[in-house]
Amino acid sequence: MTRPWLLRRACDGDFLNAYFVGDVVRTTGLHEAATASHVDDEIMDHAGRILLVMTGSSGMGATLSRYPHAEAVLAAHLRHLIRTEPSAGRYCTAAWLAGNLGEDGDEGSIGPARRWRHHRDGYLSLLARDDWCGVAREALAAKDPGILWLLETAWGRRLAAFAGRPSPQ
Repeated sequence: MTRPWLLRRACDGDFLNAYFVGDVVRTTGLHEAATASHVDDEIMDHAGRILLVMTGSSGMGATLSRYPHAEAVLAAHLRHLIRTEPSAGRYCTAAWLAGNLGEDGDEGSIGPARRWRHHRDGYLSLLARDDWCGVAREALAAKDPGILWLLETAWGRRLAAFAGRPSPQ
């Protein structure tokens, strides 16, 4: 009864989630759920948040670099995003993952950035698609808090949907 909840709601993206994210991935068997032949949007959206937490959890909990199923779950997450409808939340998660998997990511959490280059390039390619850019720009026009937070960073302003735009006020 607890596993379905943990697979969908255990992590809300707060940095304090890093203290227990390892317990969540082990208890739920996240890699099995994420790579199953059929997985629902809620599980994959949550998997993205879990992966994101693990990109910045060095010194607090389980890191992406030490998660034995990281590549499989990242690949499954990206495959799912490619097949699903974009949303502001999915855009933000994919954008933060792409940024955190690069050279500016937390080396203590991700290890060498070259390990993740394939995944990072996949997320960046997805984020550059017209449909994903359109959703991100609509979210910006609606003053979506996640998009506004993303655009407070130089990284966010370099994304295809926002390249050349000034920082929002």
